[in-house]
Amino acid sequence: MFEKEENELKKLKEKYENIGLPIDEIDEAIQIGFQKAKETKLVTKPRRKSKIWSIVAAAILLLGFLTSIRVSPTFADYLTNIPGMEKIVKLIRDDKGLISAVENKYAQEINISQEKSGIKVTIDSVIADEQGIVIFYTIDAKETQHNFTLKEVSLKPSNGEELPEHSSSFDLPVEDELNTYTSKIEYFFQKTNEQKDFNLDLKIKSKEVSEQFSIPFSLKNLEKTKQIYELNKTVTIEGQKITIKKVTVYPLRVAVQVKMDPNNTKKILDFTDFELLDQNGEVWSKITNGTTANILSDNERIIYLQSNFFKDPKELYLVIHKLQAVDKDEEYILVDTEKQQILKQPKGNYLTDLKKEESELKFTLNTKKEFHYSLVESIFDANGKVVQTSSESQEYDDGGKQVVGITISTKDYVNPLKLKLAFYPEYIQGDAKIRIK
Repeated sequence: MFEKEENELKKLKEKYENIGLPIDEIDEAIQIGFQKAKETKLVTKPRRKSKIWSIVAAAILLLGFLTSIRVSPTFADYLTNIPGMEKIVKLIRDDKGLISAVENKYAQEINISQEKSGIKVTIDSVIADEQGIVIFYTIDAKETQHNFTLKEVSLKPSNGEELPEHSSSFDLPVEDELNTYTSKIEYFFQKTNEQKDFNLDLKIKSKEVSEQFSIPFSLKNLEKTKQIYELNKTVTIEGQKITIKKVTVYPLRVAVQVKMDPNNTKKILDFTDFELLDQNGEVWSKITNGTTANILSDNERIIYLQSNFFKDPKELYLVIHKLQAVDKDEEYILVDTEKQQILKQPKGNYLTDLKKEESELKFTLNTKKEFHYSLVESIFDANGKVVQTSSESQEYDDGGKQVVGITISTKDYVNPLKLKLAFYPEYIQGDAKIRIK
């Protein structure tokens, strides 16, 4: 039934199967490599695509695609019968919950377009539940666009009302040349969303074109289908107490509400190895690309995992193995930008070679493995004044060292600067397992 598609994929597979790939590093990168965005209280910052990892992921994807078509007729049926679905599958390959939603026909075809100045924007489909909407869209250009980017992205209810309090996540592509581009936009709400009619607004800019698009679309159904498990169970990892308050399972993702004991000696920065496990050993891991968590307070947050909603296992466990954590009196980096000195940092002393190049601070991060996280959450000067930042970057110098760059927008500040940590390569480990059902 799918001979044509499978033969095409076989040819692509043969083209790439002799490429030497660092499998261990790729596997780790898939799990954490895209987790560059900071965890924020409301809005996850837009992501910039990494061309290098896109190429690697594409090579891996060819192998995964072939397997999916062989073992999942439902998935293959979606690939061949719904316009644009094959492009969508590429975007959700690393999220078992979204793939399961597609397999169970939970994706809604939209296929609504708007065209201006030779640029056509199409909303291909959406996957939605009462807590979130994932929008898949494609941009096609009749002529090649140069220096292409999205300047603005927003979702608005058609009735003029405001969206519920939410977080959003989307790619900000910067393409030298572009003819077609497919991506996704995620909106997740703090309260139940009951809106069904929306407008997706996009501003597209290139060397040739600058246009504003507003595309109306409607959700065909919005079932209230969440499963709530009240737990209030406490585990201890290297002396640090963590209470799992509640687990809520939605079709799009699983929300785990956790609370750290205020008397803990360490600040928990990230739940690095944190997953769901069923009775057969199948794993649903953390969301790695998009909104990964919602910080409720210093000691409480919601962590998002891939959804097992459509699997509905008989037994389900929450497993914690590894956390990023620093001593509470070491949850910041203290620097003097004038003297270009690091005055204080957490144990491990992973940061060296502070340099100030115009408005950018640069550190060398000395870890055995690449650390694909944003280091800094916020910056304050010696008087407690907030120092604004515009970006954080990671690159590798000629010697293979990882260099972290932080661009500071504020010009007038008093040294030393206190850089409050969002993530840091210090860990505590354990083997906690909590039964959910």
